[in-house]
Amino acid sequence: MNKIKLSCLIALALLSVTTTNSASAIEKEMTYTRQQQQIIDSMAEKEQQYRAYGDSAPIERDVKSRARAAYGSWSWRDGVICVTDDGVQASSFVNSWHAAIVAPQQYYSVAEAPGVGKKVKFTAGMWVKKNKRVWQVGVKRTSVKQDWNAGWWAGNQKGKPYNSNFWNMKQTKSFYCSQLVWAAYYYTAGVDLDKTDNNLGPAWAIHPGELVDNKETAILYRNR
Repeated sequence: MNKIKLSCLIALALLSVTTTNSASAIEKEMTYTRQQQQIIDSMAEKEQQYRAYGDSAPIERDVKSRARAAYGSWSWRDGVICVTDDGVQASSFVNSWHAAIVAPQQYYSVAEAPGVGKKVKFTAGMWVKKNKRVWQVGVKRTSVKQDWNAGWWAGNQKGKPYNSNFWNMKQTKSFYCSQLVWAAYYYTAGVDLDKTDNNLGPAWAIHPGELVDNKETAILYRNR
């Protein structure tokens, strides 16, 4: 087994490891199984693939939008998923990225799980990330109402703690960023956005990049 010191947004932990949600948990020495270590070691390569897809895939018109927004512009339609490669550096070789979902409880806001020691919250305003990539994607096979329901569900998780266990995705007592987005669609519309890129048998995990490079989603906006 290998030991790695992580300062992380998505702390990659064993299913059996219990972590706190305080700021003291941001830096924690973890141990990993051989399979987990292999996934960690391949993360940078996967992120390159997610980024390459996000940069090259066509921007599609949001056919579910009721607003007359400019084609390819930032969207505040409820349920639209927001992803950026501007994450907290989890280690020397893993950048965790970040994901959120537009939620109807507050105008011009997303619901997000912002990081270790922090709780699910609403954040207002467009994502302006200088020199960083930002995408918005829509789920293809849902209705406007289902997207709204997903955004509402995510917003209703406000106040729940951060989930530091990358491979503990199915539970709903705590959340990391892409898990919150995945759960919103999985538990309201039955749509599984998990590509299984990082799963270990029944232990599921989802990276934010999987929400972009995904046959279930269409890119509606990117900043570059």
